[in-house]
Amino acid sequence: MRTTSDWPIVVGIDGSPEASHALRYAVREAERQGCYLWLVNAIHEIVPLAPMWPLLTSDTLVDVGHELLAEAQTVVEELSSSRVSVRVQAALGPAVDVLAAAGEHARLIVLGHRSPALMERIFTGSTTFGVAARASCPVLSVPRDFDADREHGIVVAAVDGTEISPHVLDRAFTIAAERSARLEIVHCWRLDPFYSYLIDEWSVQDEWRGHTSEVIDRLVEEASSTHPSVSFERWLEYADVTDTLVRHSKDADVLILGRHGHGTRPSALVAAVLGSVTRAVLHHAHCPVEVVPAPRPAEAHDEAPLPSPARVPEPADVIDT
Repeated sequence: MRTTSDWPIVVGIDGSPEASHALRYAVREAERQGCYLWLVNAIHEIVPLAPMWPLLTSDTLVDVGHELLAEAQTVVEELSSSRVSVRVQAALGPAVDVLAAAGEHARLIVLGHRSPALMERIFTGSTTFGVAARASCPVLSVPRDFDADREHGIVVAAVDGTEISPHVLDRAFTIAAERSARLEIVHCWRLDPFYSYLIDEWSVQDEWRGHTSEVIDRLVEEASSTHPSVSFERWLEYADVTDTLVRHSKDADVLILGRHGHGTRPSALVAAVLGSVTRAVLHHAHCPVEVVPAPRPAEAHDEAPLPSPARVPEPADVIDT
């Protein structure tokens, strides 16, 4: 029986500077965790054409995908001095679908992310958002301007006191232990300004702090018991959630957020979406942001076919090299 400890880190490869930056980050993570990289290029079967574009065939797109993967594999070998094993795969389909499916056999998906301008946010979708909303494993978004060589030795975990919080804390303590880093556990909340005119905000704040302190303390005590070597600090802030997390991300090596619900395949009728806070933090955080889903069903750990450099599944719509 194989477990998730044998599983790779998936990296989305599309030839963009953001993907290249994410690849470099993933190499360091693979070295840290002692696993291999699974480089995935999604070849969309529907190509938008413009008058200035040459006629593109599916064979051309496949060839381009293989070239991008070959270049990425060379980068991994150079950065790791061939210490990190690599498996590459070009798969037909939309990037979100392909990467979310790969995540069913992975410990982590690493993607590059560029914070677009306001008008771009309105008119374009985001692969990062789509994968983070659907994947059954954690998804890590690396900002383009993040310097992975400059480590602060700080991991930040954002907890909300709900059922996802124990999983976020367990993941955060594990990452802090791997990095020999200090863990900052942040819980923040603020009454909507509309209600502050109707309710005594000071009394609400005192009640919130008293109740929340008990809940967070209990969750932290349980999570820290399995990682006694990790030093941590707890922050309870009556403040805007997004602004607070972005502020804490300035001196962090990674920020961990939770996502409610299990990973789901995209549906024509029901689309998985991220909450507004998660989307905003992914846009504006200064450090990589990891979105942690609820745990996978136990049976998926035991029998799912796991890809490896030596053996890979061969579905009809997958092109391996």
